[in-house]
Amino acid sequence: MQFGKDITKELNLDLNNLEAATFERVDDIAVITMNRPEAANSLNTAMHRDVVACFDEVNNNDDIKAAVITANGRFFCAGRDIKEFVGTYSEKESNALRPIDDPNHIMFATQCNHYDVWKPLIGALNGAAVGGGLEIAIMCDMIVMSDDTYIADLHAKINVGGMNSMNTFLPPMIARELTMTDKRINAQECLDHGFANYVLPKDQILEKAIDLAKATALMGPDSIQRLKQGSIELQRKSGNLRYENYYETRKANQMKMIEKVKSDDDMLEGMEAFVEKRQSDYKKAVKTDNDFKPY
Repeated sequence: MQFGKDITKELNLDLNNLEAATFERVDDIAVITMNRPEAANSLNTAMHRDVVACFDEVNNNDDIKAAVITANGRFFCAGRDIKEFVGTYSEKESNALRPIDDPNHIMFATQCNHYDVWKPLIGALNGAAVGGGLEIAIMCDMIVMSDDTYIADLHAKINVGGMNSMNTFLPPMIARELTMTDKRINAQECLDHGFANYVLPKDQILEKAIDLAKATALMGPDSIQRLKQGSIELQRKSGNLRYENYYETRKANQMKMIEKVKSDDDMLEGMEAFVEKRQSDYKKAVKTDNDFKPY
């Protein structure tokens, strides 16, 4: 079950000349590298677009048997580009929307951290995976982590939800500490909790990830297809991947979210505090009757 359009064709993208990612082949393995090291590989519109273009190529090219995703620089991915989001929505009188928030734009709801990749995907975590970067990590079928890195959620810290899906991947109490606080879980702890397959020195992780991808490429295609289908359905149930009627649901909720951003100071307070490097000053109490879910 596929969703959305082929971004590569629709936007006339050249996989050899992307702005925020690189796409390479090692025999029948694709290697996708997030490439905004100056911004901790945070997910701006260009990064979403380029990584989705790479994922489309993996899905659509029969010569590609599996893929590896990694990044340049100190971070694997620091999550949402907060500066881009705040820069768009802090002017409350403006009706401007980011392309991925605009129901009339091809990029609407095309977020690489919720995209369904239908071939084995191996994560080579060269650095910290935070927020949306952690969402990319849990899309992976196997994970190789650098021994000096960590994972963190931090959605709650900036008041934009949290990753309930982590309850699928970690022991419940560990997952709740991760999502409800600013807890970091280091690579060795990830290995101990079964969240990583291997923890290695940074200069060895990409080679190991490619070896794992090649190992899956030697398996029976029908079996891999069924196993991948099961993995994707599990992630859909946990809320991490797109689901049936995803776009329709997003369209129905989109303007409600934007209006709340414009009318509710707490919706931007966490992100503005992050950009300004200060402690957030939230005004509201936690309520039990708030059915609004920003992401």
